[in-house]
Amino acid sequence: MATVMGTNYTKIADPKPGSNVLAAKYWGGKVRVQYDNYTCSSTAAGTVINVAKLPKGAVFLFAIISHAALGSGVTLQMGDSGDDDRYLAATSAASAGQIIATAQAGVGYEMTADTTIFVKTAGGTADGLIEVLTFYAVE
Repeated sequence: MATVMGTNYTKIADPKPGSNVLAAKYWGGKVRVQYDNYTCSSTAAGTVINVAKLPKGAVFLFAIISHAALGSGVTLQMGDSGDDDRYLAATSAASAGQIIATAQAGVGYEMTADTTIFVKTAGGTADGLIEVLTFYAVE
């Protein structure tokens, strides 16, 4: 069995000036969270609900979306202006539950500017509470 090192572990194991420097937000960064909620009331499919604003340089880690039974066929996705499902592809929210937003394109994504994160409804009219915890790392 082989033992290998991840990209950032390699930088910590053998730091070199210049190209092999690791930013603190990737190793030992400060984890922050933004909490928001919205109560849908006959909310039309395609509604964009802004839930977080990450600062330039922040690294998205994951989000927890807790939701009521929003209605038959209702889905939620999470994204930003550059990619409307960067953090979560459309996922059923017809039954009450929690969704963990960890799409591969989003985990570890670094904000190039202050960035608004949103949840978007689809698939039907939504009724009920949506709560969102967005976790990210900064230096």
